[in-house]
Amino acid sequence: DLQIAAGVGILLAVIVLVVFLRSAGATLIVATAVPVSICCALFFMHLGNYSLNIVTLGGLALGAGMLVDNAIVVVESMFRRLQAGDDPKLAAQMGTGQVAGAITASTLTTCVVFLPVFFVQGLAARLIDGIAFTVVVSLIASLFVAVFLIPALGQWFLPRMTSLPDASDEAKGRARRGLENFVKRLLRWPLITVGIATLIVASAIYTLVQLGTELLPPSDPKQFSVRVVGPAGQRVESTAKMVEGLESVIRDATQNKVGATLSEVGRIPDDDRVIRQEMSDEHTARVIVRVDPTGPAGRDVALALADQIEFDDTTLTWEVNRSALSAALGTSGVPILVEISGTALEDIRLATRSVRESLAQVSSIWNVRSSFEGGPPEIRVELDRTLADAAGVTLSQISNTLQSSLDGRIVTQLAIGDEEYPIVIRGDTPYRDELANIVMTLPNGRQVSMGEVTRFIEEEGAREIFRRDQRRTAQITAQLAEGADLPTAVREVQSVLDQAVLPGGVQVSIRGEEVERAQTFGELQLAAILAIALVFMVLAGTFESLLQPITILSAIPLAIVGVAIAIVPLGSPVGVMTMLGLIVLAGVAVNDAVLLITTARQLMASGIERVEALAQAAGIRLRPITMTTLTTALALTPLLFGGGEGAVLRQPMALTIIGGIVTSTIGSLLVLPCLYLILDKLGASGRALFQSKKPTAAATSA
Repeated sequence: DLQIAAGVGILLAVIVLVVFLRSAGATLIVATAVPVSICCALFFMHLGNYSLNIVTLGGLALGAGMLVDNAIVVVESMFRRLQAGDDPKLAAQMGTGQVAGAITASTLTTCVVFLPVFFVQGLAARLIDGIAFTVVVSLIASLFVAVFLIPALGQWFLPRMTSLPDASDEAKGRARRGLENFVKRLLRWPLITVGIATLIVASAIYTLVQLGTELLPPSDPKQFSVRVVGPAGQRVESTAKMVEGLESVIRDATQNKVGATLSEVGRIPDDDRVIRQEMSDEHTARVIVRVDPTGPAGRDVALALADQIEFDDTTLTWEVNRSALSAALGTSGVPILVEISGTALEDIRLATRSVRESLAQVSSIWNVRSSFEGGPPEIRVELDRTLADAAGVTLSQISNTLQSSLDGRIVTQLAIGDEEYPIVIRGDTPYRDELANIVMTLPNGRQVSMGEVTRFIEEEGAREIFRRDQRRTAQITAQLAEGADLPTAVREVQSVLDQAVLPGGVQVSIRGEEVERAQTFGELQLAAILAIALVFMVLAGTFESLLQPITILSAIPLAIVGVAIAIVPLGSPVGVMTMLGLIVLAGVAVNDAVLLITTARQLMASGIERVEALAQAAGIRLRPITMTTLTTALALTPLLFGGGEGAVLRQPMALTIIGGIVTSTIGSLLVLPCLYLILDKLGASGRALFQSKKPTAAATSA
């Protein structure tokens, strides 16, 4: 899917080049950047021991639309020099020189946003590392192609294109004049324009914050699994028959559209290649079902069967979020995981039962299960202290007597040559009802039966006892209900936990995916702040100013408007890949602004008045800005389609970048000139005020 998406994206980008450049030769010159850059990326991936997978292929598909941006700007600048009457060699030199600084700055701003993400850890590192490497390498290669290869090719082929229609034709002239006139009108009321844009940006940020966050969007890979825990002591043959019946019911529920079924029944032998994360015994099994692409969704099947299938003394745990992707990324696969820790096992058991009953009433989750369910039966021996003290019975005597009756007692060792064998004396093993009749002989010769000083209480034992920070821990897991989102479910679960009454020394907390989500977003937020700071440093060094980089960075909040337009209607929380798309936007959204401000400064340096220069810069750079935006957006569009588990990685990021670059382009052409004018006036006023105070200070000193 990713290979097809990348190929279709490049094809759409080439179509845009043909439409705007109106020449197959010019299109081939610009398109040269794509294969050269991708080959360079593959070469360095080989050196860096990166493989082709859904992450690195996603990075190549992401960068495919941006690879031609620099070449487009260079070719368009060379076209203008040719129209001005320069010979081909001079046009190649002058055209490239006029935009070399702008494309270098724009490429560096895109690359530096990935530097902080190399220092993140956990899930974010596994997702971002391959994408960041491939995008950075391919973009740097495209910059060298645009600066060195494209001028050489243009020097040979562009002279044959000078007679072709270009930006001076009537249609493009009307678009340019219309944009320049509209920008001039906006520049008459710059404060109003910037104020309206600020309100729109604030509204977009507010709506995005209301969506909440999640680790990865829930995916339906047409796969679900059922964990079966039968009564303790059940033979593996009975468990296998139970699994056969369960498979038959699942096939009927999916209308015989089951693609594959894998059932693990009984005790699974240890394997050095696989780390077992759950207990297996003769009474346990796991059924993994993959539904055909034409069949119903895995979640729908699990929800329908969860309330219909019941076995006596058997616990069924339905899991619909466990996929190959979540397993590869190391996530738990369970949306809600609550851990209850303490020291006394009985207190943990009581707290787990109470919390589970409370969580079962929460409407946003279902299939609430605890690690105590399905445990083997146990007999607990309680000593009656009063009667035991009166009879002179100690706890160690009771323990030794029970051990001798059930397991026998080693009385001596039999030596045969160099080998010693234990000699065990064992009587008839008593049944459950005969434990109270076991007689023990005290040191004083008195005989006391177990039933006189003890009570035998039968209860369910713990199936699994986890440990965290050297404390015993029980787990409660739950799935998301139909139509519920993770942020809402986490808030409701946390509200229940805050109101829970727990025994002393027992602690309860949400763990698992929620902890991973909080840690990942904390790291990504820090990476985003560092990325914006690095972009500002690159721009400040390029323009040798502080006010102009601020103007250019305003394209980033303008891009958030497009992200809100694309994400909010879907109602999905902001995931890790959406956050990564926002970080990428921090470097991509400023590219058009860099080109626009650079052109405006060149016009002002030639003596054109400030307002006129800003309007003309928007008109002059309309075509290259439109082309770069369309090529990037259309190259990413195929990533929005297609299925598979990799879709949860590529679709949110592609949708975020497409929406962001569209609105950042519109904002760069319309809003940025107004903001530039305001900040330039403020800067001029500040300099004038500083100059007026300087003579006064000098006179005072004299």
